[in-house]
Amino acid sequence: MNTIVLALILGSGLELDESLITSKKLLFEDKSGIHHKLVFTCMIGDRKLLVFRGRKHFYEGNGFESITSSVRTASEMGAGNILITNAAGGLNENFDEGDLMLINSHINFIEKMNHKRSPFPYSKTLQEIFLRVSGEMKIKVHEGVYGCYSGPAYETSGEVRFQKKIGLDAAGMSTLPEVNAAGGLGINVIAVSVITNLLKENFPQHTAHEDVLNISKIASAKLNAILPGFVSELN
Repeated sequence: MNTIVLALILGSGLELDESLITSKKLLFEDKSGIHHKLVFTCMIGDRKLLVFRGRKHFYEGNGFESITSSVRTASEMGAGNILITNAAGGLNENFDEGDLMLINSHINFIEKMNHKRSPFPYSKTLQEIFLRVSGEMKIKVHEGVYGCYSGPAYETSGEVRFQKKIGLDAAGMSTLPEVNAAGGLGINVIAVSVITNLLKENFPQHTAHEDVLNISKIASAKLNAILPGFVSELN
């Protein structure tokens, strides 16, 4: 099958297990900036994926066009589905580090969004498949509301208190521009956060980027376990 069934944006520290994929073909590499960026195609079983490892962020001085370039590339290459992942701080008291959270809604804390978007850009069908497969694999996946900030600072105690009060389950510094761009281009969207640190009002954490990467690597095993079953049901 030569059709790309899924574009996959891997957030900070998330990796695809090399034993899971075949026919890997590198399309682009960029070692500048905070994140080592790779773009490649590969196969999981008989399904072809377009993978973006690493992304650009507002706090690195990038604008919307640059940040959403991966989504446009996915559209140009014919991907009808996209899975966008990120590293996020957990606000929900039921979360643990390394948990996965399916984003079922979001709050935009970025001043403006200049992309056409739908009121609910997330695909119910993709969400149902992801949750069913994760259940079959006995991998716990939460659902929740994601808050998107431009970054790069981590939350203060007051911000943690505010975010909990308005009903956020997790917060991060990416994903929403890509979600809205993909929705505007007619791509079926699903988004998943990896909870890399817990945000507690009375115990503010000074999380290092290295800590985020380490927890993301642990969570990669969960994502890798879900992906084969997930992509096998995509058209």
